[in-house]
Amino acid sequence: MEGRHQARIMNWDDLFSPKWRGEANTDIAEVMRLSEMEGVTSFAGGFPAADMFRLPEVREVTDRILAEKGAQALQYGPTAGFAALREYLAQRMLDRFGVKTAPEEVVITTGALQGLDLLCRVLVEPGDTVITEAPSYMGALQTFATYRAHIEEIPMDEAGLQVDLLAERLAELKKRGIRPKFIYTIPTFQNPSGTTLNASRRQLLVDLASAYGVPLVEDAAYAELRFAGEGEQALKALDRTGGVIFLGTFSKILSPGLRLGWVVAPRALAEKLIAVKQTNDQCSGSLSQLVALECGRRGIIDRQIENSRVLLKDKAAAMMAALERHFPAGSRWVEPQGGFFTWVTLPAAAGLDTSRLLKQAVVEEKVAYVSGRSFYAHGQGSNQLRLCFSYPQTAEIAAGIERLGRFFRTQLEKNAPAR
Repeated sequence: MEGRHQARIMNWDDLFSPKWRGEANTDIAEVMRLSEMEGVTSFAGGFPAADMFRLPEVREVTDRILAEKGAQALQYGPTAGFAALREYLAQRMLDRFGVKTAPEEVVITTGALQGLDLLCRVLVEPGDTVITEAPSYMGALQTFATYRAHIEEIPMDEAGLQVDLLAERLAELKKRGIRPKFIYTIPTFQNPSGTTLNASRRQLLVDLASAYGVPLVEDAAYAELRFAGEGEQALKALDRTGGVIFLGTFSKILSPGLRLGWVVAPRALAEKLIAVKQTNDQCSGSLSQLVALECGRRGIIDRQIENSRVLLKDKAAAMMAALERHFPAGSRWVEPQGGFFTWVTLPAAAGLDTSRLLKQAVVEEKVAYVSGRSFYAHGQGSNQLRLCFSYPQTAEIAAGIERLGRFFRTQLEKNAPAR
């Protein structure tokens, strides 16, 4: 007879891999939670508003697909994505971004963030260096941290990434024998800052990365949502050496619910991405791909983009006016020409910490934002915050910014030194 074994409570901390030991970063989950709270005006999540969606047209397309291609729509698909969708995106890259690419260089992903994750799986080993803008997209920073990359941050100004500082950093790293695996950038309507890299810096950035043999990862999530100013060329369109990798997404131009994006990469790299995607999710959703393809072919995506631009222009104007009217003296913010966000810097001397104050703002004023610390790898940004203007209605923007401005003015008064 076998002896009895005493049951023990499972200690999961002993089983986690080294990269997941310690406290997990849940900033994105917190943004999603705040955006769903009842009665709270959320400037947190970077969501498109419901009135941006072409719901009747998408419903008609989906019904037709299920009626005519139901078995294919509900089945597994090819790991790289349906050939017809890859062909459509290759043509869209040429029409919209001036990028000539072959369908074989397009890989369909489950959102653009999966594309970034796949790149890390293929390119990054623990301790490798990745260069980012500062601030940068929190999802990217979390991904790089998961792969235990060393993140080098390059500051931004009103014209985007400071390429002269990047040149100095690349030279320093080369002297130390370090070749970064890639430079990650959101050059157009950046998340979180809303800034756009100017034309002269774009060519300098592409040339600089090429000279050092460092790939550029261009995240173009918001690039088609310009509502003011003149358009800038995609970095990929300036690429002559095959060193720029392009990340695209349907989340901002059609629907985040489809969970669909794409990567444009040199064929040798694209083949590696397909191989690792096979062990990640095997394939992106077939129904989502067929819906996106048909919406593209019928012009639904382009009509949604045009409608979104009008809505975003009005909402951005409402937020800029409300910030001017209600935020504390000495505050600064970006006036974006497209995209979903503005970036606010509160007076530094006051010692405010937007991370620490977030819960209080939600409880007292029913307003949510994302604190600046979430967008840096090394803990700075305590007096900064990201505000999303795409999701709330225009009237909500004005009222929400009034309450948030009052909240920060009160905090500044509390922190003011006694006279």
